[in-house]
Amino acid sequence: MVKIASSLLAADFAHLGDEIRTVQSAGADMVHLDIMDGHFVPNISFGPAVAALSKLISPLPHDAHLMVTEPENYIESFAKTGVEYIIFHIEIEGIKKDLGAGKWVYVADNIRHPQRIKNVIERIKKAGCKAGLTLNPPTKMEVAYPYLKEVDLLLLMSVNPGFAGQKFIPEVYEKIPAAAHHRQENKLNFEIMIDGGVGLDNARELIKSGADILVAGSSFFGSSDRTSFIHQMKS
Repeated sequence: MVKIASSLLAADFAHLGDEIRTVQSAGADMVHLDIMDGHFVPNISFGPAVAALSKLISPLPHDAHLMVTEPENYIESFAKTGVEYIIFHIEIEGIKKDLGAGKWVYVADNIRHPQRIKNVIERIKKAGCKAGLTLNPPTKMEVAYPYLKEVDLLLLMSVNPGFAGQKFIPEVYEKIPAAAHHRQENKLNFEIMIDGGVGLDNARELIKSGADILVAGSSFFGSSDRTSFIHQMKS
């Protein structure tokens, strides 16, 4: 059955403790932490202190999604909070694409320093966490293939990262079956996570395409009945 990860970026931070407890009581499977540095993405979110607080309140598995230019500088501090997954972007070796209105997205057409990607994965594992790799919407699926045998999770962004509440980019529908096929053909074990604009309107199609974990932020925290929302997402 598909897993649902609730993204704290969309929570009410004035009542953060209660919001974290609601994630668990509603039946979500994971807590998703969006870490932004204001450079890799056009926003700043929060750091290890929030991750540590969330882990203290909830025993659910946590993933730290590092939307940062230098993930090497964040691994140890987040590993110490107890998060189970640390995920970083393959586009740390990419180029910046201007989207206008003060927004941008990094794209990786090719990897200039592939050893750096491998080193970050290795450092995450040495820190005691499961390693995840993320692709932004404009990055082709094929760019990630050389690294998927090393990771535990593949995160496919279905919005250009940096803000909560964005609309789903449908091109991700092509990446999910490609990733699932590559996994099967090469007898790999990574999970496929989808993040961005995910809700009741597209969950069925995402699951059908091969997604294992759906990240729900605004759709979850904005729901009037969060328990019912999780049940509907899974069913």
